[in-house]
Amino acid sequence: MLRSYQFKNKTKSVTRTIRIDEDIDFQLEKLAHEQRVSVNYFANQALRKFVEWDVFADRLGFVTLPSDIFEKLVGFTTDEQAKELGSWFGKNLAKDLIAFLFKRVDLETSVRALELLGPRYGKAFRFEYTNDGHLTTVILNHGFGRKASVFYSEAVKALLKDLVNTQVDIGMSEHQVFAQIVGPNEFRITMPGPVSPLATQR
Repeated sequence: MLRSYQFKNKTKSVTRTIRIDEDIDFQLEKLAHEQRVSVNYFANQALRKFVEWDVFADRLGFVTLPSDIFEKLVGFTTDEQAKELGSWFGKNLAKDLIAFLFKRVDLETSVRALELLGPRYGKAFRFEYTNDGHLTTVILNHGFGRKASVFYSEAVKALLKDLVNTQVDIGMSEHQVFAQIVGPNEFRITMPGPVSPLATQR
């Protein structure tokens, strides 16, 4: 079993005073109490999503669709249409997103973009990843059926094989796509740890 991983994010905190609307503060206090974290934790997560995702998603014209609609739309395509759409997505839209976010398109930034499109912000699929320095394995679990697997497999192929020019083996099942890339990779990731006890303090 692969486990979900998160890229290591080395940052230090700074203190900044901001003013927020009273109704937002009330909702933050309520959520923080329910989930036993600090208001600061939620505020930081929201701001991180804004700078890491929302700004660029707006520029690229991303729209939010209910998962049921996406599943229906993909289900209406033929296999060839799903392949063509997935290939276009990987070569164009995904490439533009990566260039916007990371200023370069390579294996590391491509895998990071899949994490953003998946569990972190886009919610398009669940994402699992391992890298032992010689073999990189990426798994997308989506639950949208075989046509979606065709779409995602072509998107990953276009992104990792055609754009990044890596040797990649891609397989799929009804609700899952996996890719294995052979070769030395320098970037590393770390498992996300539990919420710090400090997060429970305001």
